[in-house]
Amino acid sequence: MNSLDIGKLRSALPALGQWIEDILQQNKDQAVRVINLPFPRLKSFFRHDLLDKAKVVLVPREVPFFPLSSMGLLEFSQIAGEMSSSEAITYKDTFFLNDRHRTEEKVYFHELVHVVQWERLGVDNFLLAYTTGLIQSGYKNSPLENMAYSLQRGFEQGTLPPDIIEQIRQKTDTIWNGVASTIAIV
Repeated sequence: MNSLDIGKLRSALPALGQWIEDILQQNKDQAVRVINLPFPRLKSFFRHDLLDKAKVVLVPREVPFFPLSSMGLLEFSQIAGEMSSSEAITYKDTFFLNDRHRTEEKVYFHELVHVVQWERLGVDNFLLAYTTGLIQSGYKNSPLENMAYSLQRGFEQGTLPPDIIEQIRQKTDTIWNGVASTIAIV
């Protein structure tokens, strides 16, 4: 990633953060706490307080994604194309899930990994880390996604230890340290 790209992304962080707050506010009445859903296996891996805080909004079609072009981030439009077809997307403690995946516990697990990542990094650092990973490695191979997919596979295969939050935090810190050195933030 060149410094122009990261500089442009950094300058857009306030607008991106505001867009997230707006989309969460617009959908707060449709948000359902994950703790209230019929997915008992999630309770084996995530603490009660996280499941109580995390929310899901079911959407009939595409998940909401940043209006990058109107924010002057045209060079990131490839990311938008990859992400707009996603089954789910997480913003802070809330994820938007395409309704046809509403019964797939593995997708909830995956998005809860992202909730922990957002919590660990905060909005600006999450957006910097996530976007850097997408630009350098593509969607599925980006470090934060790769972690979520890897843990999701372990969840599906029953090979994860209980309460993996600390593992997610440590891996997220490692990813952030790599990104920070790449984009010259320390």
